[in-house]
Amino acid sequence: MATYVISDIHGDYERFGKLIDKIRFNISDKVYLLGDMIDRGNQGLKILQMAMKNTSFVALMGNHEYMAIKPLNWLFNNDVSQFENMPVDVKKDFVEWLNIGGQSTMKEFQALTHDEQAEILHYLKELLPYEELTVLGKQFVLVHAGIDNFSKEKELSEYSIEELIFDKPSYYLKYFDNKYLITGHTPTRYIREEELNLPRGLVDRRGHKYDKIFKANNHIAIDCGCGYGGLLGAICLENLKEFYA
Repeated sequence: MATYVISDIHGDYERFGKLIDKIRFNISDKVYLLGDMIDRGNQGLKILQMAMKNTSFVALMGNHEYMAIKPLNWLFNNDVSQFENMPVDVKKDFVEWLNIGGQSTMKEFQALTHDEQAEILHYLKELLPYEELTVLGKQFVLVHAGIDNFSKEKELSEYSIEELIFDKPSYYLKYFDNKYLITGHTPTRYIREEELNLPRGLVDRRGHKYDKIFKANNHIAIDCGCGYGGLLGAICLENLKEFYA
């Protein structure tokens, strides 16, 4: 049995399948998906449906899933032709979600049966924002984005969901002395550019030179830019070995 973490697949089901093959996944393994399974790519809901049916996969809430819930709930109960009659607050959420890549998920959702839509909505609403694990004596905290308003005195359960799925953390800060913090959300190419003060000209995006897992200060960042033309990464928690597709 092995334990893997993957984040920010963004609807790229084909590449996700290649990565699962690369880690030589078997049913005794556990795979944690750190959110942003949907949007931008065309098969995000297919990824969710796979996770729903396979107990080897544990999905956590990302900001894209969180922002999709209200619009998808409206689509479940209304015809898209009624968009102009949508309540102002729902329309605002809908537009914000579409602006971050929700169009592909909306089309995929509309192609589902009503029962399938209901299953997706129920699953999204039940996603948790964090997970704590111990693997071979090593402790891990898994969240989608980071820990906003961080305090060493606070338990994870004391943070709001927004504090765990929207924040871009500091990669200089050592959040935990005896735990690894694993996050997605921020593509690692931008960590290297901004946090390490690398000139943008040094980042070879076509060659994916900087689209690799980033490790510093007990922090492991694993969004390798799949949603931006980069790589999709996975890390094995038993030995911290990295895999890419």
